[in-house]
Amino acid sequence: MLLLLAAVQVKAQCPPNMAHYFPLDEKTAGTYKDKMGGPDATCTNCPAPATGLFAGAQRFDGSNDGIVLQDKTVFEWGSNASFTIEFWVQTTASSGSNQVIMGRTATDTDMTWWIGLDKSGSAVFSFFDNQNKGTVIGNGESKLNDGKWHHIVVVRDGINERNKIYVDGYTTANFKQVYTGTFESISQVTLGYLDKHAGTNYNGLLDEVMVYQRNLSEVEVRARYNNGAGSYCGTEQVAPTLMSEPVTYGVVGQQYLYQVQATGNPRPAFTLVSPPAGMSINASTGEIKWVPAATGKFPVKVQAKNSAGQAEQNYTITVKDSIGEKFGMVHHWMLNEVSGLTFKDFYTPADATAEAEAKPTPTTGVVGGGQHFNGQSSGLDVIKSSNFNWDPNENFTIELWMRSSASTAGGRVFIGRSASDSPTHWWLGANGNGNAAFQLLDIEYQGHLIGNTGPKLNDGIWHQVVVVREGSAGATRLYVDGEQIATGNYSFQHNFASKTPVNIGYLKSGNGYRYEGDLDEVKLFHRALSPQEIKERYTDTFDAITDLLLFEGEFINNTVVLKWETINETNLKTFEIERSANGTEFTKIGEVAGSGTSSERLAYTYTDEKPLDGRAYYRLRIVKESGAHTYSNTIIIDNRSITASEFRVYPNPTNGQDVTVEVNRLVPDEPIELIVSDMTGRKLMQQSLNADAEGYLILNIQTLDKLTQGMYNITIATNKKVISRKLVVAR
Repeated sequence: MLLLLAAVQVKAQCPPNMAHYFPLDEKTAGTYKDKMGGPDATCTNCPAPATGLFAGAQRFDGSNDGIVLQDKTVFEWGSNASFTIEFWVQTTASSGSNQVIMGRTATDTDMTWWIGLDKSGSAVFSFFDNQNKGTVIGNGESKLNDGKWHHIVVVRDGINERNKIYVDGYTTANFKQVYTGTFESISQVTLGYLDKHAGTNYNGLLDEVMVYQRNLSEVEVRARYNNGAGSYCGTEQVAPTLMSEPVTYGVVGQQYLYQVQATGNPRPAFTLVSPPAGMSINASTGEIKWVPAATGKFPVKVQAKNSAGQAEQNYTITVKDSIGEKFGMVHHWMLNEVSGLTFKDFYTPADATAEAEAKPTPTTGVVGGGQHFNGQSSGLDVIKSSNFNWDPNENFTIELWMRSSASTAGGRVFIGRSASDSPTHWWLGANGNGNAAFQLLDIEYQGHLIGNTGPKLNDGIWHQVVVVREGSAGATRLYVDGEQIATGNYSFQHNFASKTPVNIGYLKSGNGYRYEGDLDEVKLFHRALSPQEIKERYTDTFDAITDLLLFEGEFINNTVVLKWETINETNLKTFEIERSANGTEFTKIGEVAGSGTSSERLAYTYTDEKPLDGRAYYRLRIVKESGAHTYSNTIIIDNRSITASEFRVYPNPTNGQDVTVEVNRLVPDEPIELIVSDMTGRKLMQQSLNADAEGYLILNIQTLDKLTQGMYNITIATNKKVISRKLVVAR
């Protein structure tokens, strides 16, 4: 009677259609209870009892131990049957062969199936029917032998004929397989090894083995994993274990968020022990909130406690200074890098990266430098960021600036994510006609598309593009240049979580939807910006745009002399000179007055009398009378020698006659790419050259009579630097 009562209690707490549940909590080897009321599992060579993630677990030695399940009926699947198997594992072992955690090999047919780890430690699901028809699936990337607890779920969706593996809540393999045979056999199901297959023994801990007579959905699997905290449906008291990785960075004036996750039964309560001033934690959910008021390092201790015990987590938050953005910013890719394959995010360690062949080209941005994407191979990836894993009712805003005169045939993506581990799919970009559009689909591929209207974006002018999601109201709004162009309503029921990288300049789906043009100032807010804020942000940035013909520097007599030239100044108040030792955190070191309003070509200089040792970065903060401001590109002085060589273009302006280009202080004989482009970044001419033996280049450009009146960029690119000059063609 007591056993029947316990089974009823477990069934009430666990997901429906669960057929077997082996908690593996036994402290004595020999028999292992099925909490769903089925026959006990047994062993001859038994694993050792151990502490598990949820009460007890069993430790398999990788040699000769294992457990045998006595029931076979649940596993007698037909060709179109659906089922789910779920468990937790912890291991550090590597093996020269596959390790079987659960499986069945028939002695009376050709049927064999097993779930386990391959030689590299990745999850594998091998599933062959009694006609020896089937497949082995696994991605070979998610290594599970790292000493951490991992959640493995395999699903057979018989209706849609799909075999799936989920690791830690996310799909790692999904394959269509049609079966004509069955999986019936007189043989038994085993844990920790595969019968008749020597050398397949599992080495590690196993906990919470569950079998369902249906396929769990994507949403259910995520809930079972529960961000690492699991969703325990047993009856044992379980002391807490903290499972989440702390967030260890912050910015002055911006909200710090950390969702603490812990196992435990009863559900643990969360507290902070001696937290920084102003920090709070939700005792029930574990969400920590804080707005840092000062820079520095701040120690934090989090405690999770229930009647069975407690656990603590100690970590330190490093807070850096703000750059003046409004509250709610969580990512800011400035895209002002002139070299390398990493594009810094100011707010988090989630930098964007590129493969060498996919690296965009530095160009003049709307604020400082930007990046030009070629529409063929260019693209950036944000490998790790949970800030795009929005909840159904979450508020967020994405803002960016783009400039293009290229075709948008087939659609082009500015930023997006097409998840490989779930149906999640979203993107912000331009449709085939050049109009802005935004699509948002959740982990069940439900959602909507808005836009496909408004001004054409491929007109060669800088445009601000903003999408706002106000989750509580179910509203999505799309803006171009401060004006709302589209709105839509959709009430999401599921989240958008994925481990797939977020793409900038393309979408890893289909033909890539690669964008051709310039991108700058890509930002994500953890709130919905108001229409007034969006309009102000557009006006402040657009009005501050100033044409710099050049900005360069030189180390002379233990000082750094900076030179720059402008044309067509409008209400320009000052140039603030900023310097940095790392290219990220800049400090104002001086100021030069602007000339107000002028259509003339104007030259300015500034001398840094006390330059930094080694490498230094310089930029100009260009301030208008209204207070609006923008930035120049950044130049680098390395080892007290300017990496941006002296670069002369003459005559400049030109009426279309030949132009001479002279560049010095190059690496002798180094290869050079010379590029002539318009102000949208479109290449008009490209030529491969070499510096001479003295590190000097002189070249006559002849085909300029074909250029229309306007402003153009002449760029010299080497393996170590990219330098540009403006060329004015006046007819």
